[in-house]
Amino acid sequence: MVLLQSRYFNQQQLYDVSDPLHPRLLCRISYTSAHLFTGDTFEYLKPVSASETDVMLRSLGSGHESVAGKLPFYAADAAWLPDQSVVAYTIPVAPDNAAYPNGGLAVHLYAHQQDSLLLSYPIPAIDCICRFGLPPQILALSPDGQYLVEGWPIHGASGPLAVYRVSDRTIAKTLDPAVGSAFWDKAGHRLFIGRGPGDAEQSWTPETGVTGLTGAPGWQFLAGQSPDGSQVAYTAYLDSPAQNQLRVYVYDFKAGTARMLIDKLRSQVLFVKDGWVWYLEEAACDPAACNAPWGTQPTGKVFALQISGGGETEVTFAIEENPVAPSDGINPVLFGPGEFWPTT
Repeated sequence: MVLLQSRYFNQQQLYDVSDPLHPRLLCRISYTSAHLFTGDTFEYLKPVSASETDVMLRSLGSGHESVAGKLPFYAADAAWLPDQSVVAYTIPVAPDNAAYPNGGLAVHLYAHQQDSLLLSYPIPAIDCICRFGLPPQILALSPDGQYLVEGWPIHGASGPLAVYRVSDRTIAKTLDPAVGSAFWDKAGHRLFIGRGPGDAEQSWTPETGVTGLTGAPGWQFLAGQSPDGSQVAYTAYLDSPAQNQLRVYVYDFKAGTARMLIDKLRSQVLFVKDGWVWYLEEAACDPAACNAPWGTQPTGKVFALQISGGGETEVTFAIEENPVAPSDGINPVLFGPGEFWPTT
């Protein structure tokens, strides 16, 4: 299974990808946060009151739901460990006429059965007329539960991205203000960080600090790892300054090299299982007519490609099951890297 993650909103789509060319939509999850738990179940958050949120366990086979745990606070947008011992979550801050004219977000950390407010920051009144929109909010726990990375890299909305130690809730590292993306390795607490199209990718650990990754150019957009953690799929422009000619790539950690998967207009590549990726077809359009100054837009077609070799094949979805082309039009925001089962 693969749980696709929307870029901005609490929207996820779960697919059976036993056959990545003919997948099956299992469910859509909206207005909450969810994680895969086993091969037949997933967990999601169900706020009950201002002081209680149920962690619900749902079986895909039977449809049965049960309460797997209770959290002593309201949370719909959150990241948590499987044992629920550590939870990071955000809650909205109401607009005011001073520090939060457009509202804000309060970032909380629950650990050792204690809930703490780490910081609050305003939501800026800004938009981006660009293919991939504004960078999303970042809120992620390291797989070992020792660190939290948080922030929203939109013109300094939250200040620089910061890494907190869960043990004492102190800042372990304040990242360079130019860093606009960050995600954790599949195990431990290595954090991958990206600055921009012209900068090489880097990583951070508390043991080594910030270091470069051999042969890794900037993973410009929507980077995500393979289930086994050996590769990263990402989208980038051939001509970054002009935002021209989108292509899809895979970086291999062992080889220390990145390669273009196909020399055609393609975007938003992501792994769906080991050895297999999906990505979107892009097509040129009249910038004025399609409201896209960069001159391309997704067509609604999803292609699959086996990394080990072979050509691309259009993925066949049942009616109403295409992740980017539901009945109300094409929406590429819904198509982003997420979680897998099996996890390796």
